[in-house]
Amino acid sequence: MSTLRKFATAAAAGYAGIVVTRAIVRRKRTFDWRNKRVVITGGSRGLGLVIARQLADQGARIAITARTEEDLSAAAAELRRRGAEVIAHPCDIRDREQVATFIDRVTNQFDGIDVLLNVAGIITVGPFESMTMEDFQSAMQTNCWGALHVAMEVLPHMRAAGWGRIVNIASLGGKRAVPHMLPYAASKFALVGLSNGMRAELKADNIFVTTACPSLMRTGSPRNAIFKGQHRDEYAWFSIGDSLPGLSMNAEAAAEQILTACQHGRGEVFIRSPLNVTIALQNLFPELTQEILALAASVLPKMGGIGRTAAKGHQSQSEWSPSVLTTLTEQAAIRNNQI
Repeated sequence: MSTLRKFATAAAAGYAGIVVTRAIVRRKRTFDWRNKRVVITGGSRGLGLVIARQLADQGARIAITARTEEDLSAAAAELRRRGAEVIAHPCDIRDREQVATFIDRVTNQFDGIDVLLNVAGIITVGPFESMTMEDFQSAMQTNCWGALHVAMEVLPHMRAAGWGRIVNIASLGGKRAVPHMLPYAASKFALVGLSNGMRAELKADNIFVTTACPSLMRTGSPRNAIFKGQHRDEYAWFSIGDSLPGLSMNAEAAAEQILTACQHGRGEVFIRSPLNVTIALQNLFPELTQEILALAASVLPKMGGIGRTAAKGHQSQSEWSPSVLTTLTEQAAIRNNQI
């Protein structure tokens, strides 16, 4: 047998061994959701609500939080109709004292916490010129600091139990910055770094941290995102992209992948999407990727319109959105408590 063939055989055997070992390890880590005590931030609507529904159907005990009590009440009522035991507690995760009060209530009522899903997040869309320092600070406070606040309150309970799972919902935008979404990208890059570091340090405590990086999902979120500059044009391209099947994915399928990754204790999961190819492109051809992104930025709306003033998506409608092109995301908005 030639040296090259021996090397190829050894490499194949080694790879097969790695695959088998990984499968065994994942099987040992896997758990059942029934009666697991799960905290979900941003659980009143969008992806958080979709995840909560799936957990309710699998018998988990669920604690959801969000800033709006009306949205929380509607979500909690739906989850209870599915047979779940639910805590619904209004909380601004940017405020650590509010977070501590929420977690105290959960641990007192559930006698512990098994899983934390950090889903809450905000998106601000518009050219860099339209953004203020407050936009960046707000994104960091919610998308990164908020997740950290909740994790730090939950961790002592997980350590005491000798077990736990944390899922931080980052984004493909936390791996590759998307033009006209710079506060979001900066905060999600920070969350990815934080989450990966937590993974490395907490594994010794039998606490597995998963970083989830979805791309566009049909959760109905554009209606409640923030738009600046030529806000109607910004909302149009964002909501259309969020609705097209070739670019965006079904939120229920994304939630299922996230929960499976958590069950297996995976370190990082990229939710299956055609846009994931951009990460491979960036790793292989970083300069080319930057040129492509610069080209994309050049065709997006210029500064103008309402300038640095902020408007919600539902305040930014036009002939293009809502339209037949945004049908799927409009349906998702109704289904997922976004209206």
